[in-house]
Amino acid sequence: MDLEACTSHNVLERILLDESAEPTNLPLSLLENITNCFSLDHQIGSGGFAVVYKGVVGKGIVAVKKLTNTFAVPEIKFHEEARNLIKAKHKNIVRFLGYCADT
Repeated sequence: MDLEACTSHNVLERILLDESAEPTNLPLSLLENITNCFSLDHQIGSGGFAVVYKGVVGKGIVAVKKLTNTFAVPEIKFHEEARNLIKAKHKNIVRFLGYCADT
């Protein structure tokens, strides 16, 4: 794991432990690390525009949603969606921990 991913891994673990922590921008290398390079054995679901993978962070499990290459999202829309997910807080909605705009 590279230094950026290692540092971000620690940040992600802290976010998992602290429910008041705000979501953050995560490097692609971290997401590749926690999902075993988005391997099929970590795939837990798929839909029309994304695949969801199980990510392992320390002793915790997270869901990592990866948009498919065929679903092109303008960058401004991607960041708008991330901001909306950050605001969403409800007992029936999974907690949003971070996002990655890298390709």
